[in-house]
Amino acid sequence: MGKRFSKGDAAMKDCAGSLDAVLIRGSGERVDLGRISDERGFRLVGRPVQWWRSLWRSLLAAGIIGAGTGFAAFLAKYGVVDNPAGMRDLFSDPRVVRMVMGTMGMFGLVVTGGVNFLAADMASGGASPLISSMNYHDSGTGTVAATSTDAGLGTQAGPATRATGVQSNPATNSYRSVGTLAYTGALAITEWGLFDQADTAGGTMWDRRVFAAINVVNGDSIAFTYTLTITAGGT
Repeated sequence: MGKRFSKGDAAMKDCAGSLDAVLIRGSGERVDLGRISDERGFRLVGRPVQWWRSLWRSLLAAGIIGAGTGFAAFLAKYGVVDNPAGMRDLFSDPRVVRMVMGTMGMFGLVVTGGVNFLAADMASGGASPLISSMNYHDSGTGTVAATSTDAGLGTQAGPATRATGVQSNPATNSYRSVGTLAYTGALAITEWGLFDQADTAGGTMWDRRVFAAINVVNGDSIAFTYTLTITAGGT
């Protein structure tokens, strides 16, 4: 998300979250999926090659592009800044618009429950709730875009207990949590959320992300890295 704070938030000008993922196969093979959600909205050119490859596969599976279209040819036609005509052709199909919108970072945001949780922590005098408890990773198969009123994932899928993240402070104004979820069946993971408790039955959600499907089978894991960066300078 890229969230602007206005009245009452004098110290925070911009709060931007991003989500990276590594798919870990049961064999031990690691597939770095790169940035799967961030605050950059609809900018396509310049996105990681992994994102383009995921889009290419989705378009092939949906029959939107020819079965014989190789990834290099697809990227050359649609993924270069000096070929706007190719991009216009691609987006003339409403199915593509829906597909691309479903993989963009604008569909990840801090939700109202998370903001209220933060405000309660600031007023608690050091008592519960503590914002540092937002460190439990969950995943699901829901595909509906995130909204600020979301209280949980669309369709929770994965372990019965959320993964406890490893917290760090990679920059003076950034918070990071890395959590690894292990799977015991075949799933198409399309959403992620960060919560304040390990039990999947409830808790307060801080951020929800919807992205292109990450297909897992029994024995696979996904390591999610969530980074929240807060920039000072507001009024």
